[in-house]
Amino acid sequence: MDHRQRRPMNVENAPLSHRTRGNRHGKGCRVEWAQVGAVRTDFGDLIIDQAIVHVVPQRRRSDSSQEVALSETICTMTHDVRTALQAKLRGVLASLGREIVEDPDTKSMLPGYVQSFLAGERNLVDVSGEMVHLLLRSQTGVSPAGLLLVASARLAGHRSLLLVKLEQETGMQASETFTTAGLRTFDVKYFADLLFTEKSKVYKIALFPASGVTEEGLEGWAADRQMTKGMARFFLEKFLGCRPKDEPREVTRRFQEVTTEWINKYVADPDARVTYMMATMTELQSAETSLDPTVFAQKHLSLHHRDDYISFLAKNEVSPNTFDKDTELVEGRLKKLRVVFGNGISIIAPVEVMGDDSTVAIEDQGDGTATVTITGTVTTTSAYGTAGRRATEKTDAGASGPRSDGDDTDVPSVDER
Repeated sequence: MDHRQRRPMNVENAPLSHRTRGNRHGKGCRVEWAQVGAVRTDFGDLIIDQAIVHVVPQRRRSDSSQEVALSETICTMTHDVRTALQAKLRGVLASLGREIVEDPDTKSMLPGYVQSFLAGERNLVDVSGEMVHLLLRSQTGVSPAGLLLVASARLAGHRSLLLVKLEQETGMQASETFTTAGLRTFDVKYFADLLFTEKSKVYKIALFPASGVTEEGLEGWAADRQMTKGMARFFLEKFLGCRPKDEPREVTRRFQEVTTEWINKYVADPDARVTYMMATMTELQSAETSLDPTVFAQKHLSLHHRDDYISFLAKNEVSPNTFDKDTELVEGRLKKLRVVFGNGISIIAPVEVMGDDSTVAIEDQGDGTATVTITGTVTTTSAYGTAGRRATEKTDAGASGPRSDGDDTDVPSVDER
């Protein structure tokens, strides 16, 4: 069977666009927000039912038939271990999770494996074994040995598949055990202990709910704890067979535009408006490769504004979760700040100048007006506006008529270009 073949959708796994939508602020909103494609702000409803842990050896480039001692049955999980794992993974997905979609160009078999499991055609033991071999082939020879946890889970009640790749700490080795039936397995408690150590910062997560199985492909979330920007290419593309759902430059543009809209609509204090706009521009220009809107709000906004701002982002389909920053589409908007007044006056100034009260000071008068004080040396004055055509050009054009080449288009002045 070709596991990449699409299946007809049913009500259970239909994406949001194929189901009856509820009002986000009223009845039915929980159903909508549970779907891939809606803005998800947390993963508190992620439940792990069963899990299996495999040891993934370091790939030997010279050995294409490298043998792997696979686990042969699911792990035994105590309530405490299950609870601790769920809490850890919920937090990582909430803070680092990125929406991903299947990319057919990658030719990875993993989306097919995931779909076959979610459809109930293959069990956890068999499908996880296939994933171990795929992961081994996807990794480079420099990738160290590690562990792969594959879990049957639920997200908002939807059957889901969870994957966690974890590198082993030097000197720590997972020990295999055997059940009374003689089946090989590995201790999930060892995996959890390793995941919780302070040194364990190298792990990757992927989550695929049944609600993410669409006619166009597979959708889900992924997080790479190791990478400061994006995800390791071998993990996202070669192994998962996916790509980011939204391009970083588009997400960055949406963040800048929606934040600006919120500031101008809901922040009455002119001084606060300028402060918030400057903070937005400064954060986007910073050397950080990612931006967390929730942290941004906590850092720069007044307490009474924070919840309204985060809600406004979500309503306008900007996730409050961390996103990878790419300012290509907004670079030209980040150098200077423009303040427009109701009487037709506007001020355009570099961001660093607007942040210096000794140069530009804005004071709220409490009656809807503001006083702006600009301190500096006046260097030049001139008329402002779009330049028209010179009189000599009009005369020449009238005398000579259209040029011989037939092109009588007006050539703009330097100021118009």
